[in-house]
Amino acid sequence: MAKLKAKIRLDKMISKCTGLTRSEATRALKNGYGKINNIPQKSGKVLVDLANDEVVFDDEILQYREQIYIMMHKPKGYVCAAKDERLKTVLELLPASLASREPFSCGRLDIDTTGLVILTDDGTWAHGITSPKRKCEKSYLVGSAGELSQEDMQSLEEGLYLDEDDKITAPAKIERLGEKTYRLKITEGRYHQVKRMFESVNNMVKSLHREQIGDLALDPELPEGEWRDMSPEEVELFK
Repeated sequence: MAKLKAKIRLDKMISKCTGLTRSEATRALKNGYGKINNIPQKSGKVLVDLANDEVVFDDEILQYREQIYIMMHKPKGYVCAAKDERLKTVLELLPASLASREPFSCGRLDIDTTGLVILTDDGTWAHGITSPKRKCEKSYLVGSAGELSQEDMQSLEEGLYLDEDDKITAPAKIERLGEKTYRLKITEGRYHQVKRMFESVNNMVKSLHREQIGDLALDPELPEGEWRDMSPEEVELFK
């Protein structure tokens, strides 16, 4: 994870923490909205010591993040995009101060798929998750329309051709959990891959939930539609 800078301009900190522009932050400071260590500040040029200073803006203590790393429990009905003219996006589930930084998802989920989504604005770090060379394994719980035969499961594990793709899928792992319920682990991220894999063995996905990316499992205490900051230890998993 990137180290925090020792000092930062007050107007930049306010902008990063609230989603205001630098000029809007400057106007707010002139109108008496900001304090450092309980001392009113009128200028955005003053430097904040991130290790020691307490900054209050509009009666709220600001928590500065150089970069953001978020775990989200995505619900149905949202798309993993920064903007969409017709559909709700996962950024709408975040406070404006974080959504304004337009973090992107490290591996998208379809609108009707639930589960673990990682959001960040750190492109270098995200590469450790999304790069095909890293072969980061993703684990899904799949509810299917019909039962898979042993032959079907073997085909999914060994690899098969998907419609319009010119090469077979990478080896996968599949486990039968119950009636028409499976755990599928894949290392690729092709378009609608899990659904297309099941269609290739004449089946259909009825429900899909991502439970894990690499060594990071979805927090069982995180309700659907909620998010939290990833811990430093969790961030380190993908360095």
